[in-house]
Order: sequence, then structure tokens, then C-alpha cells
Amino acid sequence: MQKLTGKTALITGGASGIGLGMARAFLAAGLKVAIADINETALAAAEAALPGLGKAVQLDVTRAADWERALDTVEAALGPVEILCNNAGVAQGRFADGREMTVAEMPEALWRMVLEINTTGTFLGAHAVLPRMLARGQWGHIVNTASTGGLMAPGGIAAYCASKYAVVGLSEAMRAELAPVGIGVSVLCPGGVRSNLFASSVAVRAARPEAFEGLATVGTEALRIEQAQRMDPVSVGQMVLRAIADNAMYIIPHPEYLGHIEERHAALVAAFGESAQPGYRDTDVTFERFRNPEYARAPRSK
Repeated sequence: MQKLTGKTALITGGASGIGLGMARAFLAAGLKVAIADINETALAAAEAALPGLGKAVQLDVTRAADWERALDTVEAALGPVEILCNNAGVAQGRFADGREMTVAEMPEALWRMVLEINTTGTFLGAHAVLPRMLARGQWGHIVNTASTGGLMAPGGIAAYCASKYAVVGLSEAMRAELAPVGIGVSVLCPGGVRSNLFASSVAVRAARPEAFEGLATVGTEALRIEQAQRMDPVSVGQMVLRAIADNAMYIIPHPEYLGHIEERHAALVAAFGESAQPGYRDTDVTFERFRNPEYARAPRSK
């Protein structure tokens, strides 16, 4: 188990929701914490609400130059970033009348924006911090926030699920690449958590009106009531801390979704039948190329 007291952590999307919950949990555990967010107003409010916060920086996770500037700023203030939590994200949204959006109705610009923030933003964070971690040759850890929507895909949130499935795959591949050098990678797949995701997503969309014509700009009263009943983000942050210390591959705060996952995996397993070409088996080279040893190393059911 890795001791985390005194380690430096940078949390994106840190001004609200899960990111703010992580910041509170990390500070309580004695880490040096910096938060980053695109929303300057929310960032200032979070900074005022977090006694002991080390640094707050504005960051557009889709811009590589912003990443380098943010890392330079944080490391000048707090020392090398040893923990990166790629948590910034955006929701897909609904139509103004409350309907979820199908692929047939989705503007191309909306698709591109959701993938750019949720997936490319996660890649750019890893791409910026990893050369620094590797050059130091010391322990480090990256947590990428995906979703239960990265493990199953109901209709109506296709762009969001596609982006979060990609984050899961990226995280698993990164873990295999970095395990030999002692850098851990975890992927966080939460369900419902009390957050400001709808409002923060609306703020992001405001800069790209061509992508969101006809979408709701405020949450419904029913959504606000439902949001208030969701999991405490500090509890998620505490679970993330334990996962980093234990170098866990997956972080699943909501065990109630196990049945959903079992349904999906049962459907996958059932699809493995006869070869399309009778008697054919992939070459050993190809077969072994697609094996990730980290799957076998992950803890099994308790």
C-alpha cells in the first residue's frame, strides 16, 4: 500500500461534483492538492471553500498548451505532480422538452464536443503529465474518471457512453504500459453522484451554441430532486484515495450496478460460438497481442 500523505495531486473538474469531493477527501488525508477547472467563477468559489488548498488554476482540458501551463504553475507551487485525476467531463444533455437525444437526432458538433472533452481531454492530461513522471523515475498514479456509462450503454446517451467507454479502454491500455515502470492507473466508474454536471455542462455548451440548438439549458425540478438524493462526492473521493493507495485497476462506488454488468457480459459470452471460418484460430502473435496481463492481476470477487 502506497503512503499518500504529502503527495501532490492535481484534480481537473475540481471546482464541483466528484472533483470537489476528491479535493476535500485528499486534503483531509494530508495531500497537497491543486484543482483545475474551466469555469473561473466556480473555481474561485471552490478555492474559497477549501481551506489548505495548494493551488487553483483555470484549464481547458482540450488544449495541450493549457495543460503544460497548468502543470508548470502547479509544480512551481507544490512540487512535482505525483497524482493526476483526469476528472473533467461534460454531459450529453436532453432536448428542451425533456426527451433524450438519439444518434439520428444528434448534431455532429455535439458528438465531437463530448468526445473532445471527455476522451481527448483525458488523453491530453496523461500525455502532458507522463513525460514528467517518467523522467523522474519515481512513483506516480493517474485516475481517469469514466462512468457506469463506460461499462454499459443504454439508449439516449450514446455520445456520453462512447466517450466513457473510450476512457475505460484508454485506462486499461495505459495501465498495461505503465505497470512495468511503477506508475499506477485506475479508472473510476461512478453511477449517480451529487454534482453540478448539468449546470457545468450547460456553461461549456454556451461557448458552442451551434451544437446545442433545442437542448435544455436548465435542469427540471424532477432532475434537481433526483440529483439531491445521489451519493455524496466526498465518499467517492475517499474511495478514490483508497484505490490509489492500493493501486486498484477499477474504482466502482456503486455495487448496485453489478447485475447490469453481469447482463452485458452474459450477452458477450453468449456470442462466442463457432468460428466464422470452421477450424480457424487466430495466429499466436495476434492472439497474444490482445491479452492485457493487468486483467489477470486484478483482484477477484471477495
